[in-house]
Amino acid sequence: MSVRASTDEGPHLTWFLRVDLFDRVVLLLSISALIVQGVLAILADRDPWTLAATVAAAAGVGLARRRRALGLLLVVLAAVGAALLATEYIAPWTVVVMTLLSVTLRGTPAVPAAVLATLPVYGAIVLREGEGFGSGMALTAVSLCVAAAATGTALRAQARFLEAMRQRALDAVATRDLAVERGIARERLRIAQDLHDAVGHEIAVVGMQLGAAQVQVTDDTGAARASMQGAREGVQRVLRETQQILDILRHGAGEDTGAVADVRHLGDLVETLRAASVPVEADLPADFPNALPPIAPQVSAAAYRIAQEALTNARRHGSGRIALTVRVEGEHLVVQVTNDRRADQRTAAEGSGYGLVGMQERATSVGGRLEIDDDPRRFAVTAVLHLEGKGSP
Repeated sequence: MSVRASTDEGPHLTWFLRVDLFDRVVLLLSISALIVQGVLAILADRDPWTLAATVAAAAGVGLARRRRALGLLLVVLAAVGAALLATEYIAPWTVVVMTLLSVTLRGTPAVPAAVLATLPVYGAIVLREGEGFGSGMALTAVSLCVAAAATGTALRAQARFLEAMRQRALDAVATRDLAVERGIARERLRIAQDLHDAVGHEIAVVGMQLGAAQVQVTDDTGAARASMQGAREGVQRVLRETQQILDILRHGAGEDTGAVADVRHLGDLVETLRAASVPVEADLPADFPNALPPIAPQVSAAAYRIAQEALTNARRHGSGRIALTVRVEGEHLVVQVTNDRRADQRTAAEGSGYGLVGMQERATSVGGRLEIDDDPRRFAVTAVLHLEGKGSP
């Protein structure tokens, strides 16, 4: 039995042993044999019994497609009539064998079908040949009928077995995927717990310490008080974003990621950096953010995080002015951050941080691309993202 394997859906029968296709081939052979027999009967001007048996066998083949037992019985009667009355009976007898194969392929029990077909045909051929019960032609007919019934039953059983194996393989894949999802959920919960217990706690403590220090600072140190106030507000923002990230980790990835980061908040980010004495020049569309077209939440979040990381890198590793540009070009959102290099700053290729990798991954995750323009004096990061999160332009 020829079988081919399938990776996740289990094994399948080779195409030419498929039950449905094999049944159609058998039907085509039966019709072809009857057509040839009918044409020969008409051209040779043989007795009408041959033509009548051919027509009856054809009707039985058609009936067997809906009523297997009745159709088989009609074909058998046609073969018996041809054996007893007609000049030729080979074609109806052959059609009995093929019809028997067809009905057993489609679910008729082999033993009753074989008994229904073999006994009448055997008796009719014995009477016609006159050679007694040991007639070679009659025994050949019986052997072919039994072989047809056995073959049909075996193929159907094999198909059922392989279907059960395929379903079992699908169930195994579903169980595996469920186990993976549960493992991911457990890992997300563990990360959420670690963030809550460690990072969240430490951020809250830093915020409280900054608040206490701000109260203790004297009035003649207004600059220090302002810096502490800005630092405290930054800690509070980090704490809020951390809590939002914890909610997503705990409840799944289906939430709106825009709740954590949104490109429409870039103006607030720029103001925060300016309050910390970071020279940022923002080139934003007029009436920002109201002028922005609808943007997919995941794209908006990716644009915000890319800009945030690029500004952070520019503040840490660059010198002088930092330029932030946000514009819409057709169906794409373009976010660019440019800064001058310090004289001793290494090139991006020599860096060992994960900032560029993270920005690249964020852009790719929403079907966009990240372009890096790196030379000894200037460094620019440009993200090009489709507004709806489609493929990379």
